[in-house]
Amino acid sequence: MPKTLPSVALALASLAPLAASAAPREANFTGPLVTPAVNSMPEGMVNIEPYLIHTNTRGRYDNAGHRREEHSMVRQWQLAVPMSYALSDTHVVQLTLTSSRTSGGGLHSDGMRTGDTTVRLQQRLRGPDADGGGLILAVAAAQRLPTGRYHQLDRNPLNGTGSGAMRTTFSLGAQQLHWLDDAHALRWRAQLAWSPTPGHIRLRDSSVYGTDAGFRGRARLDQAWNASVAAEYTLNPRWVLVGEAIWNRAGAIDLVGTSAEGSHVARRLKPNQDFSLAPAVEYHFTPNTGLIAGVQFTVAGRNTSDYVAPQVALNMVF
Repeated sequence: MPKTLPSVALALASLAPLAASAAPREANFTGPLVTPAVNSMPEGMVNIEPYLIHTNTRGRYDNAGHRREEHSMVRQWQLAVPMSYALSDTHVVQLTLTSSRTSGGGLHSDGMRTGDTTVRLQQRLRGPDADGGGLILAVAAAQRLPTGRYHQLDRNPLNGTGSGAMRTTFSLGAQQLHWLDDAHALRWRAQLAWSPTPGHIRLRDSSVYGTDAGFRGRARLDQAWNASVAAEYTLNPRWVLVGEAIWNRAGAIDLVGTSAEGSHVARRLKPNQDFSLAPAVEYHFTPNTGLIAGVQFTVAGRNTSDYVAPQVALNMVF
């Protein structure tokens, strides 16, 4: 599934109102599927963009990067709802709520279950030019809250929807709009994010980290990195083509504790990484309402799942 936070996408008319008076050119964007927004909204505006994601796990990449087929496919429906509010013309706060239902191997989770929650604060360092062009820069800090269940899963591991970690992420984003000679527009966006090692996670019984019933101990997660780049090309004011590439890397996980039999357990889960692509298409009903539909899929990785995740999101700015 996608491991980075969903984008807060905005219509260009809302981001650069001076562009309309400077020239008759028009371009609307929802933003790509994964890379977060870099520009800010005018003070007091609200952005809501519910995502519906269907992830199908097709196999797994081993430590050497070779893909291994898995006969038992895991499927997951996920609902993610990022909600953003402009505190000022340069500061935006975002709350993202998630829930999911997973099935595979003859099992399924007990209905839609709440996942982890994320709170994100972004500050724009450099704004756009009067025509919407020019380089935009922003920094952000996000805090992941462990609201999803991650241990004491009884006999159903598919009920695990969280990580149990209070994970902080710092990111730097850049974005720029280019007006082309043929009256079309091209906008690129990129982000680099880093998460330091969070504190120890207390584990009891079966968990998302592969521990069994009766286990007592803790997990320690290493730091994590993410990078993504995306481009949006306008065909006309309503239709936009999107291309995106995403890289994720998470460090090793150390498990320490005792088993149900009382024996000492010390195990290290190897670092993992994946590289995925996310092409999409946008359609804009109005300058402030747009729909984006696409698919994110892995093309390479190590110690991680091979997945394909069709998804659709409705972007609304108020």
